[in-house]
Amino acid sequence: MIREEKIQIPFVYAAGQAGSRFLVALRDDGRIMGSACAACGHVSVPTRSFCPACSESDLSDVELAGEGNLVSWTEIPGRGVFALINLDGADGALLHRLIDSPDKLAVGQRVRAQFAETRKAHISDLAGFVVTGAGP
Repeated sequence: MIREEKIQIPFVYAAGQAGSRFLVALRDDGRIMGSACAACGHVSVPTRSFCPACSESDLSDVELAGEGNLVSWTEIPGRGVFALINLDGADGALLHRLIDSPDKLAVGQRVRAQFAETRKAHISDLAGFVVTGAGP
């Protein structure tokens, strides 16, 4: 006999030291933090414990602009629109929710971060990004 069921497996993820700094900055200050590498100058977002470009561990936290350019996006039915955002000052893109309809989006458009009113040191403290203008 075969029995089909769904099971729940509770899981708690620890953000670690670098991830916690990112989440606490979102919660306490409404700031988006990244990491700047002393060796190669690469700026990552969110904060990291080592540089993804050169593997160096000598990083410093830097505040990134809450604005950037839309790199790409996808709509997930029932879940919303998610996008890669290249924040001003960062060398890579951040994946997060867009608070705009996909019918008016274009690569390169300017977007701005929008923070949740109530924050709890969770990625949802960054409610998403809104389109603010045309791209380059």
